[in-house]
Amino acid sequence: MGCGQTAVSTNPLPTIAPTLTQPTGTLPAPPTPIPATNTPAPATATLVPTQIPSTSTPLAPLTLAVPENWQPIVSEALAAANTDRTWQLVPSSEPADAQLSENGAGQLVWQEPIVLAVPFVTEWEDVPQADAEAILANGHELAVVLPWSALTPDWKPLRVDGRFPTDANYPFVNRLTLQTNSAAANELLPILQTALAPEPVVHLASVGDIMLDRGLGIVIQGGNLAYPFAKVADLLQNADITVGNMESALGTLGEPAAKSYPFRAPPVAAEALALGGFDVVSLANNHGMDYGPEALLQAIELLQAQGVTPIGAGTNFEAAHAPHITQINGLSLAFLAYVNVPIEARSAFDTAVWTATDTTPGLAWADPEVIAADVTAVRGQVDHVIVVLHSGYEYVEEPSPPQVAAAEAAIDAGAKLVIGHHAHILQGIDFYNGGVIVYGLGNFAFEIDGPPETAVLNVWLDAEGVRSLELIPAIIQEGGAPRLAESWEAAPILRQVYFLTRILNSR
Repeated sequence: MGCGQTAVSTNPLPTIAPTLTQPTGTLPAPPTPIPATNTPAPATATLVPTQIPSTSTPLAPLTLAVPENWQPIVSEALAAANTDRTWQLVPSSEPADAQLSENGAGQLVWQEPIVLAVPFVTEWEDVPQADAEAILANGHELAVVLPWSALTPDWKPLRVDGRFPTDANYPFVNRLTLQTNSAAANELLPILQTALAPEPVVHLASVGDIMLDRGLGIVIQGGNLAYPFAKVADLLQNADITVGNMESALGTLGEPAAKSYPFRAPPVAAEALALGGFDVVSLANNHGMDYGPEALLQAIELLQAQGVTPIGAGTNFEAAHAPHITQINGLSLAFLAYVNVPIEARSAFDTAVWTATDTTPGLAWADPEVIAADVTAVRGQVDHVIVVLHSGYEYVEEPSPPQVAAAEAAIDAGAKLVIGHHAHILQGIDFYNGGVIVYGLGNFAFEIDGPPETAVLNVWLDAEGVRSLELIPAIIQEGGAPRLAESWEAAPILRQVYFLTRILNSR
């Protein structure tokens, strides 16, 4: 998986502007299409031989035929290699000791997926390969053909027979190859492969509220630790990093708080989360301290013992606001988590009393100014900051004012992605100020009276931020365990999220 070069052709293909019936204000401008070869910009100066500094007796000079648009970057790569060989770059039409070709025969130097992109809110997710080939050949009124590196998150790539562009068996890929009969020219391959190595890509999966008390707690206490996530585990385990929201206390300690629904999952819930594929879970929610500070600290220990990192809670303010920083595929990510929910109507319980202080354990409260300060503090240390936010009104599709303020503060401060939950239902996605706000992923593993519709969020990040995202619809079964949605169930789930997303992005 990965991206191509950042330098691109100055002669883009004609843009096929898609048309949606409603509302027109939600339709994003299409990404700038780039020619199928995604080659760097052509040289502006007369081509000259590339001289490489010699550290020993000079070797016989060789010629390398290069497509015009690739000449600047190949010349730069050879100059940086500092070998004893002198290479003269010549046009592709001339005979040479070695030949670089776009999508030709030879050894692979570089490749990048070609995607068939449609606006994110389009109810079109997958295309048969034969139909995709026809679109590539003849165009389409809705789909735009792009290299992966030109994709923007408000557009999505169509899967081809279920295959995503970053999958190893994805069928449409641009390549640059090296062909030579000269043994000496074989030294070019590692030089060029290193210079044109793809940018790092991280596949993140995320879900909404996980509550492993009630029926799910009974099952895992009985020894069936795989049960809560058994039917979705492949999705969660196959991502590079998987994030969720642990919507309960965890362990054996403490007494229930004076609130409507105190939850406490058994200690083995930490192992069930790890078995299901979770790497990071937020404890910053309105159930994280249902059994008091002792239970909160026990939950942190239990999760850490299973290799699951808790965020948004800790022994004091500093610990609750400490980012989790991780390196994945050469990309560094920082995760922060916060909660800001209304006072409970039935019990008048205020989750804000659990806010961590300088001297007491607790949760990170989603004050926009504090979020901005936290994001700003870590932003220079990592490639991207991701904020997990538990906020909103229960069973209300529209994001609440505090929810919006917190999410936008995170993006404005430099975060690239906000992942939200608390409403117990799916909410819309906002493509805001260069970032992505996923306002609500609903419940995920939760025995609760409420809509069973949910989804797994897939996000692909690279050096620029969020490159692409998709929702995989799921259904919460009776008893609380999720399963993947059937096609007839998936379509209305996506349709509703896309509708809400159009509304958010029509402002």
